[in-house]
Amino acid sequence: MAIKNKIDYKYKIGMRAIKTAIAVVIGLYISQLLNLNSPIFVSIATISSIKPSMSESLADTKKRLFTCIVGVIIGYLSSIISVPYLAEPLIGGIGILIIIYILSIVKMREMTQLSCIVFVASFCSNSDKAFYALNRIIGTIIGVVVGVLVNYFISSPNIWEAFIDASKKCYNSANKALREIIYDKKTDLSSFNADFASVNTLYKLLEEEVKTPFHHGHSISKESQIVFLLDNISLRLQVINNMDANYLKENLSKEIEKRYDLNEPTSKDLTEVDSVYNYHIEYILRYMDQLKELVEVAKE
Repeated sequence: MAIKNKIDYKYKIGMRAIKTAIAVVIGLYISQLLNLNSPIFVSIATISSIKPSMSESLADTKKRLFTCIVGVIIGYLSSIISVPYLAEPLIGGIGILIIIYILSIVKMREMTQLSCIVFVASFCSNSDKAFYALNRIIGTIIGVVVGVLVNYFISSPNIWEAFIDASKKCYNSANKALREIIYDKKTDLSSFNADFASVNTLYKLLEEEVKTPFHHGHSISKESQIVFLLDNISLRLQVINNMDANYLKENLSKEIEKRYDLNEPTSKDLTEVDSVYNYHIEYILRYMDQLKELVEVAKE
């Protein structure tokens, strides 16, 4: 019963999974055509190259090629060192330390495990060492090329669309948070903060995406403006959420009633705290209008 409850019968295979399968099939066919001895290297490289964005695919490609070459070369050089049979494992251990050191100084520690596996496979191979090394490097190159091309030409990842969707969700969260602050004078901003963090993450991906050959020259000026507006909205929401204010200006109260169906008390003689409170709300509303326009235009 416990195992049955852990099975997700509603799971549907996504496009990324389909692209991964297609890339592996193409890679294996190429391996057959080129008569590569180890098609597994091609398959591993294609699988790792299917990423949620093209910038991530290219970044992984660079790392994989570098770590593969490092692992193969050090594995090959270590294997041709002439030492007594019982000393060979010690050479293997020294090779592992060298790889860990190299990847640490070039800031690729996340690739250490893979590179060490490549090293051990090269070091322990019973076939011709040079032939194995060449096959491994060629297989990896073919794999990453196939993976990147499949990722781009078959339902290419659309980070722009994901960013706009996240921005729209964040806009709705901000609207809800502002209404709750005005009505209750206090709210939990965790939902808005989580949505804003998602927008920031996607924006950083966009910044990397426009540097790739696939999207080079693509402008992200609107996206930059969206992040700027959300950043200002976030700061001002934090401020008014910690204020003990009581009254709104009459014109602002009418605007709040029109937008949020709230009938808030007004005063012509605002305290200093109330004045600051009103000031920030006015700016939030102004930024919200600009944000809504940008999101709707970008979505078209």
